[in-house]
Order: sequence, then C-alpha cells, then structure tokens
Amino acid sequence: MRSDPAEYKEIVAKLLDKTRQRKVEWKRAHANNFRCTLPAPDASFLEFTVLDDEGQRVLRMSDQDRNTIFVAKTNDLPTSPEEEEASQMIEEIYDNARRQALRVEDKLDLASTLLDRV
Repeated sequence: MRSDPAEYKEIVAKLLDKTRQRKVEWKRAHANNFRCTLPAPDASFLEFTVLDDEGQRVLRMSDQDRNTIFVAKTNDLPTSPEEEEASQMIEEIYDNARRQALRVEDKLDLASTLLDRV
C-alpha cells in the first residue's frame, strides 16, 4: 500500500507537533524502526511506526488489529508543495522519534562528562 503523504497531512502535522512537545512516547521497535501507541477511550489503540527504508522515511498508521490505515513515504522529488511539506514533516518525525527512543541527548551528555574526566 502506498499513499500520497499530502492526503494525511493533518494527521502527520498533529503527530509532529505532539512529538516535538514530547506528548507521545516513541520507543525503538527494532533496528531503525520506532513506534508510539495512542490509547483510545474504548480500550483500543492506534499505533504509528516510523522507519528508515534505505534512506526513505516511512510513516505507517495501524489500528489495534494491526490493520494498516495509511502508509506515507518521503519523496526526494515531490510533485507538489503539499507533498514536499508532508515529506519534511515525516523526516522530522523520524529524527525526533529516533532521538527520543535512543535517548540521544542523555548519551551525548554522558559522553561529554566522560570525556571531561579523561
């Protein structure tokens, strides 16, 4: 399934905003895949997965039954301003999710402290 990222721009923008605010918690799924889960009031949930597929970022939204709701991919050669904006948002979600899940800032601080001791 391949979708036009611009079609889901509103959802992607909200996910990016909540990721920036750290209101969603990203965890490492495996390798370069990161996942966040949003619980719904009826005990179900929605899940977002963002991954690096040979340099192309992919954002997937699934429901609690693992049904794929949409897949949006970045595009190095966007065909419209909307597609370019959506691609940039997906790229930023990936970067933020990766930094959060891998605790990059904490590890950089630790590296700096350790290097000060050497």
